[in-house]
Amino acid sequence: MPDYKPEECIYDKSYTCPVCGNPFKAKQIRKGRAKFVSNDDDLKPNYTPVHPDYYDVILCNNCGYAAISSKFDSITMSQQDSVSEKITPSYVKRDYPDVYDANTAIDRYKIALENCEAKKSKWGEKSYIHLKLAWFYRDKGDRENELEHLKIAYDGFNEAFTTEKLPICGLDENTLLYIIAAIGIKIGYEEESIRILSRLIVKKNLSSRFKEKITLLKDKLKEQ
Repeated sequence: MPDYKPEECIYDKSYTCPVCGNPFKAKQIRKGRAKFVSNDDDLKPNYTPVHPDYYDVILCNNCGYAAISSKFDSITMSQQDSVSEKITPSYVKRDYPDVYDANTAIDRYKIALENCEAKKSKWGEKSYIHLKLAWFYRDKGDRENELEHLKIAYDGFNEAFTTEKLPICGLDENTLLYIIAAIGIKIGYEEESIRILSRLIVKKNLSSRFKEKITLLKDKLKEQ
């Protein structure tokens, strides 16, 4: 893969806001331009020279409606009314750089989270955003805020797992259980994480690569 400059990885994609009808453009990553480097234990992906997750929230700068890309158009009429009533009146337009960093991503994801509250979104969507916020704070080296959002994501994903239809924001049952276990280790729930991983590793539909991830995480936990 050629070495691209960050600005060479980005283009403007056109959207129409489902709340206010405003046509606008949002920054997106060109296919194949972001190079995958590694995964953290909780499946946080790391890329160079740009991070696709930083650009996943689509924000209408006219009315303040924001959501992760997979949920942007999935909004009911009553939710549109709620956004117009609870978000738009106090929304302050943003001026973002072309190349997003962790701080920019955090700001945009927090706006999406405020929209989730206004829409009364399910815990699965909210927890997914909290997980991403934890990852961005990790990029900044902000351990306190990372843990705060991991704890919310942990509780929310557990709630969503028992009450919502899978997959949740693209996470199937096995991936979600793995992430719950990995988060649990990071926030001090080691015994519960071991139980989840032990149940997960005996499932018949797991790939050898995924089983290896589970085994490595269990071994790492035992070393602590």
